[in-house]
Amino acid sequence: MRQKLYFFISIFILFFPRLFMFAQETSIIDKQRDIIRYGTETEIANLIATLRKDNATYLNDELITIANITKNVKILTGVFSFFTEQNKSGLEQKAIEIIQNRYDEQKETVRSAIEYVGAIKAQAALKSLQDILNTEDKSFINSAIRSIGKIASSSSAHQKKDIADFLINFYKTKELSDDDKNAIIYALGETGVSETIDFIADIATNPDERPFRKMTALEALGKIRDEKGLNAIIQGAQDSDPNVRASAISSLGSFSDKKVEPLILEAFRDSFYKTRLAAAKAAEERALASAIPYLKFRAANDEVAAVKEASVKALGKIANNEAIAALVELFSKKNSPDTIKIMAAQMLMSIDATKYGPDIIKSYQEAKQQKQKTLQAGLAKVLGEGKSSNLKNLAQELLRSTDVVELSYGLQLVKNNQFTDLEELIRPLLDEKKYGSLAIKAKETLEAMNLK
Repeated sequence: MRQKLYFFISIFILFFPRLFMFAQETSIIDKQRDIIRYGTETEIANLIATLRKDNATYLNDELITIANITKNVKILTGVFSFFTEQNKSGLEQKAIEIIQNRYDEQKETVRSAIEYVGAIKAQAALKSLQDILNTEDKSFINSAIRSIGKIASSSSAHQKKDIADFLINFYKTKELSDDDKNAIIYALGETGVSETIDFIADIATNPDERPFRKMTALEALGKIRDEKGLNAIIQGAQDSDPNVRASAISSLGSFSDKKVEPLILEAFRDSFYKTRLAAAKAAEERALASAIPYLKFRAANDEVAAVKEASVKALGKIANNEAIAALVELFSKKNSPDTIKIMAAQMLMSIDATKYGPDIIKSYQEAKQQKQKTLQAGLAKVLGEGKSSNLKNLAQELLRSTDVVELSYGLQLVKNNQFTDLEELIRPLLDEKKYGSLAIKAKETLEAMNLK
């Protein structure tokens, strides 16, 4: 009898800490659920901001429930915005009801519902959105047009053609604002219908047309990707307006025709930074090997950070020996800005984490020792997203850190690579009182590895 008692006591001592820890790790989620059920609009907005920051989806069902029963504008717009960013379905019926009953709703709520159905490409919303245009409801026309275009991008070929015809007729027969005309051109690009090219190209090449409308038309032609629109884009690449040139060069990335290549390379010489930025993005889209010398030069010398970063990204997409050598040089140079080193590291890790991981780990450790906070944090993030068996020692180092950000990257690294043998380094992080929301990430990491 006494032996049995000792046995049960031993079992209790062994498992009680984990039972207690389980109760702790779920309590923060329970508190968040209570905020959704009973909280004020401000409390719910703050919670959504936290979920957005953590890219968390574990309360989506609760958010759907509250969105379906509340009339509160801030809550509804907050939830719609969050689900729009996630491209998450589940609220389409609620959104359609709001659109249909728009005169009984706040304008902000209606707009957020319209944007949501466009983001998730809700085919069932098309009729309600077209009704907004038919009734010429000026408060929502622009948002409705853009969402119609997004939805049409995943419609059947027959539906796309019908929608394109409807939009062109609306453009030609209605008195529209400049913004609404632009929205229609944008939507036509989203449909991808080749029959719209003549209409759009006429706008893009019209010398009397406003520059911002020509820009939208050029971008639409780039989305449609039909060779029939290429001449209009080439003409736009030589326009006197620098913004029009930038839009044209950006659109050239969609085409494989050989005559496009010299135009992209020439755009790297443009004094307007947006044109150089467009050239880098077009080179990335085409994986244009002939652009490597230009990209290398721009990454090292351009006065605009966005152009430098786009050039590094393009080198990572091209990823041949010459491009990789350029990335290694950018990463290794002492005078390279931290942002460029971090992006070069990201590209190298995406190309071959096993090969380039050790050098990046070494640089991360040096940055940590020398208290180079920006470089340290950036490289930790890059490494945390890596996938390679030789990152296990780094995962151990990050999980032993006292820095919450590094702990988070350590958990990400373990999850990405399924380092199940590091379980004992993760379990202490389940302590909610000490680690707060990080405890949720620790729990999710264990669950992703089928460890309870």
